[in-house]
Amino acid sequence: MLAPVIALGSLLFQARRSLLSTDLGANRILIAIAVILYCAMTSLELQYWRHLSIATLLGVPEVSPSEQRRGRLLQTGIYRVVRHPRYLSAGIGVIANALIINYVGLYVLILLVFPAGYLVMLLEERELADRFGEEYRQYQRDVPQIIPRLRRTR
Repeated sequence: MLAPVIALGSLLFQARRSLLSTDLGANRILIAIAVILYCAMTSLELQYWRHLSIATLLGVPEVSPSEQRRGRLLQTGIYRVVRHPRYLSAGIGVIANALIINYVGLYVLILLVFPAGYLVMLLEERELADRFGEEYRQYQRDVPQIIPRLRRTR
């Protein structure tokens, strides 16, 4: 992952003047949308914080020896609605920040960074499937990855 990140950083550095010089100005409608998004982000964070320890929030299980990281698969609360509420919350927050700041460069950065975040999420899914086996694969079938369903299915 380091090589693509360095290449992307280099390209963005080369284009920094044109990206950062295009200020679209303050827009009350975008700010209002951002406030709504911040409220949604805060709600999501409060919901997943109830289920996660500080160690889990910091990623300690992922770097622990495999025999120590079994843990338990979270399937209650917000984890019944989406499998990755932390990624959803982060994405909503990034979009809200971009709407308030309203620079073309941030919108371009979002288009470049979101696919990288999705790749990280896929790698995490593979690690969780290895750790929890069939239990996680069933969870993948039952619960959407990041976009909540409008209606619950059986």
